[in-house]
Order: sequence, then structure tokens, then C-alpha cells
Amino acid sequence: MKGKYALWMWLGPLALLAVAIPAVASPLEEPEITGNMAGLLDGQEREWFIMSQGADSNATFTELGDHVQVDLVGFIEPDDWRVRDSLSLSITLVEGEVTEFDVLHPIGATVMPPVFTSDNATVRLTLHAFDVEGGKAHVAGRVEGILALQKELGEDAIEDEGIGISVEFGAEASRIEY
Repeated sequence: MKGKYALWMWLGPLALLAVAIPAVASPLEEPEITGNMAGLLDGQEREWFIMSQGADSNATFTELGDHVQVDLVGFIEPDDWRVRDSLSLSITLVEGEVTEFDVLHPIGATVMPPVFTSDNATVRLTLHAFDVEGGKAHVAGRVEGILALQKELGEDAIEDEGIGISVEFGAEASRIEY
């Protein structure tokens, strides 16, 4: 009896490995550009790529009744999703109208300050399109104004130390369902 148990102690993990190895060895889906953000940031031409890889997307939306939350994150290199120098937009729609939005441009390796932000800043967001078809939404618009600098966590952002932004964006966002 002990011999059979010892055999299963070895065969069980080997069987699991045999099933897991093909899944791990299969290639990941190639990242796909699903949108971009382009324009001027601090007077310089810039472009950020919005990417998707399999079920992981940097352009998403959720719906809760008449409330829709759209989140877009663009990276300066399509194959390197680093936080530094990324640009993110978070847009809240109620009954199809923009009620809130946030813009964040991290200048460090994390989303923690120092960052340039739309908090305490003069930034306008114009939404040109938000069209949902099935599990995807086409979203397009423009962000313009001055992003304020937030130097430390807990401190207010200061617009006097900010940078100008004039950026067009467009993406295909994936629906997130909970």
C-alpha cells in the first residue's frame, strides 16, 4: 500500500506539470496598438500608445446604469509599458455627458508624486465620440490646458509650476464586467 502511495506522490505532480507545460510554453499574444494620444506636452510633440495584449488592455470602460467610467493609459514605447512618462485619462460620463475627468502624467517610476495632474489645474476635456458596440467602445477627444505639479503626496498640486497640454486621443476600449 505504501508503494502505491509513494508512486502517486511522484506521478501526481508530474501529471500536473505535463498539463501546465504546454500552457506555459505556448506563446503569449502579441501586443496590439488599440489607440493613441498625440499632441503637445510642455511645448514638445509627444505620442503615447494605448496597448492591448490578450485580455489585458490599457483602454477600458465599465457601465453602472447611466454611469460610465473610461480609463485610458498611453505609453511612450509600444513594447515597454513603463509608468514613467506615461499619460493616463480617467473619464466619468453620466447619461452620456462628461461629469468628471482626471489626467495624470507621472514623471517618476510610479504614479506617486511628483506627477503632473489635472487636480487644481485649468484643463478642459472635450469628448468627440463615445460609441459602444458589444464589448468595445470607440472613444475619442481632446485634452487642453495646464497640468499642475504635485510634488509630494498629500500636498496640493500647483498650477504655477505646471506644464501645457494639448493632446488628441482615440482608442478602442474593452468593457470590464464585474
